[in-house]
Amino acid sequence: MRHPQLPGPRSLREMIGDARFVKVTGPAGDWIVFANEIAVPTLRQEQVIALCNRRGGIGATGVVVVTGAPQDQEDSSARQQLVAWRADGSAVEDLTEAARAATSVMAALGTIDDQQTSHHVFQTPQGLLTTVYTPAYIGVDIGQWSYTASELAQETGADVLVMTAGLTDPRPGLSITIYHNHVTIAVESIEELEAIDLTQQPSVEPAPELPTSVGFVVPQDPLIADGMAQLLLRHISDADHHNDLASATAAAAVAFQDWSGLHQVNLWNVMTPLGDIVVQLHDDNRLSTFARVPAVFFGHL
Repeated sequence: MRHPQLPGPRSLREMIGDARFVKVTGPAGDWIVFANEIAVPTLRQEQVIALCNRRGGIGATGVVVVTGAPQDQEDSSARQQLVAWRADGSAVEDLTEAARAATSVMAALGTIDDQQTSHHVFQTPQGLLTTVYTPAYIGVDIGQWSYTASELAQETGADVLVMTAGLTDPRPGLSITIYHNHVTIAVESIEELEAIDLTQQPSVEPAPELPTSVGFVVPQDPLIADGMAQLLLRHISDADHHNDLASATAAAAVAFQDWSGLHQVNLWNVMTPLGDIVVQLHDDNRLSTFARVPAVFFGHL
């Protein structure tokens, strides 16, 4: 079988133009970020696929474009406009990690002071999105959460049963909506958590109508350290929502707070195989997530 020819550096330049980019690595993959380089924040699907190709392109989870917000916008609080695409060229709806990557790049380029805390508002296709930059973490306000099945969830603390490879019996799960549906299941030990085979999609009953990620969580010992709750999470998403780790950790924090009754604890450190994410639970069901962006690479097409 003859494989299709992958684009090389010259054809990428022909497709995209002479543009500088920054590649960053965060808790939900690596992102190619173009900041104030492209006049119109749009790329064609084939351009995104070529850029993200790990053999013939730059290689990434997705592409982020940041430009100045239009002058005629109704809300003047947004100074940047942000759009993002997955590696397959489809648009990203959950822009949490794209905004985190964009804020990191603004600090790396000197657009913002990398030694000071600052807030930033992006205009996105889904509305305004706020980030906070600190030298240690980058936070993203990810909006409000809600119970996917409100009445049943509030009465019993669960609304589905989940069966997965590695567990011997189905477990109750709680569905939380943050951009899309997230089901969280508590397991009994770290050993049981590590035994779960996430190469196989878990079975959820009743079958969810919305795109769904499934997260398995166990508390750390001690549960509370320095005023912050400690959880360990492993999760799996469907193919269309594979960079939603921050939202999955937030759903896990909401679920475990509901189960434990620790409503006075509003900071939850959720440890994942890809790094720690701190979830802050605000009033009115609002959420923020904080994570490090450990690696930055400057490139030129």
